[in-house]
Amino acid sequence: MLNGFFKQRQGFTLIEIVAVLAILGMMAIMLMPSIDIASNRAKDTKMVSDLVTLDSAVKLYRLENEKYPESLADLQNGYVANKVYKDAKNQDFAYNYNNTDGSYTLTGEKSNGEVVAADGVKKS
Repeated sequence: MLNGFFKQRQGFTLIEIVAVLAILGMMAIMLMPSIDIASNRAKDTKMVSDLVTLDSAVKLYRLENEKYPESLADLQNGYVANKVYKDAKNQDFAYNYNNTDGSYTLTGEKSNGEVVAADGVKKS
């Protein structure tokens, strides 16, 4: 009696396949926000790490050359890896050197638009 039942049924029906695909689709849609949040957090962490690296390189450049670099491109000569540093919004870091008071500002944006700064204010 069971042999006859299993011989008649040799695959899944279209309704079963559609139901499984619908369930998988709903699960994927529910996961998307958490995946996006994790991706933004990773971008922000990398941006802060790059900002600290560039800030340290600017300070090292100042120690060795007795002046701050004119631009971040000056750091490519042995102070940082020869790569393009971008913030979380995939824009270049903003570096401004104030020649009059000997300070600099290094900023980048997080994925939510928050500006993070590493200020090189001259200490008296």
